[in-house]
Amino acid sequence: MGMASKGERRFLGARVPEEVYDILEDQRNVAGVSSLSQFVADLLAGYTGRPDLIRELDKKTLPRKVLPASC
Repeated sequence: MGMASKGERRFLGARVPEEVYDILEDQRNVAGVSSLSQFVADLLAGYTGRPDLIRELDKKTLPRKVLPASC
């Protein structure tokens, strides 16, 4: 039996520093999301103001880190 459709999607590939990858993977595990790809897709949906598109990440567990003022 196949997986249910997640709707229309586009591929987005990104290379990130290993340290960032490791942090994301750790946060994904804690959040209980099935894959890093889905975790990042859910984070981006929340970041862009589209929480309705979040599939697995509990909206209450979204990271609340603030970027340094120099960014």
